[in-house]
Amino acid sequence: MDTFTFMIAIIFMMMAVQFNQYWLIFAIVALMVLSMRDLTTTILLIIATVVLLFGREYLTDYWPFVLFGLIILSLIIGGKQKAEQPPDMFGGDMGGIGFGGF
Repeated sequence: MDTFTFMIAIIFMMMAVQFNQYWLIFAIVALMVLSMRDLTTTILLIIATVVLLFGREYLTDYWPFVLFGLIILSLIIGGKQKAEQPPDMFGGDMGGIGFGGF
């Protein structure tokens, strides 16, 4: 999951906490867990949910710090290596068409 999607999910969960709509928090978590591909982001989302639910009375003053802290934590935990691209079948080194750079 990319960081932007995680950030939007956290913002929606923060809004649901402020309006005391706990069913919406669990619905967001369920949808995000079902759509994720990574175990680390699933664990991070569950940690974020616990932080939001148990720290809801302190969230009104410090919500920007909580949001940025969770985003930084997601970047640290979810820092993946860039996937190696398959070799180009038609380009070659110099951009030729199947002749390996001629």
